[in-house]
Amino acid sequence: MNLEQQLLAQFATEHPAEVASALAAMPHREAALVLGDLAPTAAAGLLHYLPSLSAALALAQLSIEEAAAILTDVRPDIAAAILRATPSEHQATVIACFAPRLQAVVANLLVYAEDTAGALMDPQVLTAFEQESVCQVLERLQRNPEHALYYLYVVAEDQRLVGVVNMRELMSARPDASIASACTRHVASIAASATWQTIVEHPAWGSVHALPVVDRAGQFIGVLRYEIARALERRRASAALTDSGRQTVAALGEVFGLGLRGIFQWPASRTTGGSSEQEP
Repeated sequence: MNLEQQLLAQFATEHPAEVASALAAMPHREAALVLGDLAPTAAAGLLHYLPSLSAALALAQLSIEEAAAILTDVRPDIAAAILRATPSEHQATVIACFAPRLQAVVANLLVYAEDTAGALMDPQVLTAFEQESVCQVLERLQRNPEHALYYLYVVAEDQRLVGVVNMRELMSARPDASIASACTRHVASIAASATWQTIVEHPAWGSVHALPVVDRAGQFIGVLRYEIARALERRRASAALTDSGRQTVAALGEVFGLGLRGIFQWPASRTTGGSSEQEP
């Protein structure tokens, strides 16, 4: 790795949002060259900040193996969002390069429509069976800390969601107590089919950092993170501003008796020396 690549790798690691913003503004081939120069882990860190379509178009310029190596290092929900924006023939070959477990996880996410809770959830979250002891659960958390969230969700043998316990409560519970005795039974959840509008407006966001996602049978299938809801909220606000701007332009056109095209042509005719008066 030469000095330029080393500097790029360091900057991408320390300032991923800034690098991702620059990549989004580049032609896709140039963005692909940058991603290809980075180690898969560093490149994967940038994909958390890139729009899914921009990431998909850039990765499409790389070899199947390079794209798969990068996507393997991102969260499954992000990988699925990018693959959803990837042409189907390219999508299948990339997924085929994944380890079997990741293939299954991503395939399950792709079943759900874009921007639904099922498509946006993180499916790789540790759960506990209600009959397990606190000690057993803590031992498993120590072995798999990367899959621990603010909360631990408690499920029945059929994976139906039955309760939740936060980490503080879990740590202070008696080691020999059952996890069922330490959990709260009334759990706010969201359906996998919920639209992005429903996600944003869910009342539980005022008190929780994550929402469990359940299927039609009430089975726990993943978690929707607070950051996802906020990103959707920002997108809704941006769309509202765009719609407001269009309505303002349309209203001005009606007031002055002009079409939209006339509104934009009128200043241009003034600045280029054109006359607004009709010749007799």
